[in-house]
Amino acid sequence: MGLAALLAQGARNSRRIRLTHQTVTIPGLPAPFDGFRLLHLTDLHLRRGSTLPAALAAITAQLQPDLVCFTGDYAFTGLSLPEVDACFARFADTPTLAVLGNADYRDDFTPAVRARWAAALPFLNNRALPITRDGGALWFAGVDDPHHDRDDLPAALRDVPPDAPVVLLAHSPDIITRPLDPRIRLILCGHTHGGQICLPGGLALYNNTTLPARFASGRHQVGAAVLYVSRGLGATRIPLRYGCLPEATLFTLRG
Repeated sequence: MGLAALLAQGARNSRRIRLTHQTVTIPGLPAPFDGFRLLHLTDLHLRRGSTLPAALAAITAQLQPDLVCFTGDYAFTGLSLPEVDACFARFADTPTLAVLGNADYRDDFTPAVRARWAAALPFLNNRALPITRDGGALWFAGVDDPHHDRDDLPAALRDVPPDAPVVLLAHSPDIITRPLDPRIRLILCGHTHGGQICLPGGLALYNNTTLPARFASGRHQVGAAVLYVSRGLGATRIPLRYGCLPEATLFTLRG
């Protein structure tokens, strides 16, 4: 394969979203949430004129999840901030929770930008809230970007009842290097892009974390919690992917 063909293939790969299905059993899950479905979307890194928001809105409309969870890194540069605003507007009528990632603190992303995002969607920056359903409640907690140590897990869990299972949103899987509360049963992360460029067999050359290479993507058991590291949807630096297609993940929760 020539260089031009190789680059073209990488660009095509970066637009081929793979929908992954996961079922997670959560001890103590309130009965009304048995079968609860949440869609995890992360690392959009939107560029000018991106068609990704429309694709994600279409996926969401088709799947009709009970909740959409975004876990950070929304714009590629300050020039594509309008794309983020338009993307979030598409989810205004969809139950959604979000957290921030490391790229959301670029120098050209002012506090006013992040405040505008927080006005569009509920952001869980070191805090938690319950989702209620048929008299039951399931707690979701979120931390600010762990990659640059903005996370405060104790603060995020402060309001959670002592016997309540928790779904945790965190941009980077580095959150598992912190002491994990046993109430945390599912952790949704991104940040790694699955390596973005992987060797045959999916071996990531780089995962941009302090963790071993096996944590570049996929499902892992960490103490009492299931950790899922998404390959993400966008790309940084060069918009190419090899051996690592972009991913949206639909989780079904079971008691």
